[in-house]
Amino acid sequence: MRRHSEPKVFFYTTSTECNASGAAGAWYQTLLITLAEGFNELGIQHYSNHNYWRLLPNTNEFLLQHDPTVTHEDCDIVVLERQYVEENHALPKDLFKPSRKYITVYLDSDDGITTPSWLPEFRQFDFIFKPHHIQSVDYPDNIYPWTFGLTNRIIRELAEHNDSEFREKKLLVNFRHNKQPHSLRKFIEKSFVPKVESVLPIDTSGKSNAIHKSTPVAPEDPYHYLRWVQTGRRHNPSYFKSLREATACAAFSGLFLAPKVTDFNPRVSYYSSRIVDRLGIKTDRIAQWDSWRLWESLAAGCVTFHVDFEKYGFVLPVQPTNWEHYIGIDLDNIDEAIDRIRDNPELLDRIAKQGRAWVMQHYSPEATAERFLNTILGESPVLACV
Repeated sequence: MRRHSEPKVFFYTTSTECNASGAAGAWYQTLLITLAEGFNELGIQHYSNHNYWRLLPNTNEFLLQHDPTVTHEDCDIVVLERQYVEENHALPKDLFKPSRKYITVYLDSDDGITTPSWLPEFRQFDFIFKPHHIQSVDYPDNIYPWTFGLTNRIIRELAEHNDSEFREKKLLVNFRHNKQPHSLRKFIEKSFVPKVESVLPIDTSGKSNAIHKSTPVAPEDPYHYLRWVQTGRRHNPSYFKSLREATACAAFSGLFLAPKVTDFNPRVSYYSSRIVDRLGIKTDRIAQWDSWRLWESLAAGCVTFHVDFEKYGFVLPVQPTNWEHYIGIDLDNIDEAIDRIRDNPELLDRIAKQGRAWVMQHYSPEATAERFLNTILGESPVLACV
């Protein structure tokens, strides 16, 4: 990436981190963390309205450090994630002044098809980066496809991953079913799991929370406890250990959608997806497909199972290739995938290694921050000459 000078970035964060219990609903701003870590690796100066993401226990060093002498008007790019809006019930004051000379960016990590970033006031943002993109949705012009990707916390836990010969031949299936379980996951448990078990034993032990990615049990180690608190109980060393030791992981996530006509009304869209779920209908439209489990399993060197991204229209900044970086299931022809694994067992080892290499190349914090800046510099006439 070539720039005449390095832009300065200002982050708006929430005023508080998770409380000592790591309570659910705490402010975990993962897209913002990834960018800030990437900017550090690229040598990009960044500032924040609050200190956020303590680096180590018992220190006052933060990934995002507040400098009272720097405001958003002193910077070239201003970034905030959805948690800021949820906490403050408003966008930052004077963010969209007509005289502004900075680029505004919103990181929309919200679930669902239509989110608050579809509201008229969000058209003022120069860029909105949003995970869960699908081809069959007509997005506003300032919304760009994005992903959860990797943070250094995930990379650290999975750096010493096992080679295939030291892994247990099994497929981890440890979905967390909440009050509204993902309809795709329910379909997978009913239609895919019983079939794949004939070629790859199933491990569902995570359902007991013993190795689930989210756990109410606080780790004793100070570092892991800090991360458990900061992530709202999402950091679980036992879960990462299970990824390092298993051959494969089921990373299915998503809700089957009704026909596209429902998308234009959020309430109609929501209730139509509930009806589709209740009737047990399988469709070719899947929303809310991105998840941390997807990126964690790829980084762990597991064989990552999901649906076929191309068939179901998932859109990422850099697309993976089915049967090269992951195994994408065609829900209309599950047996074909099972037969392919049975006939070519060596596929698993190759896909696991290629998937990890692919995700580290394209979705590490540095790669993500590089892509972020290239997108803005390529699209924005304001920063093109910065």
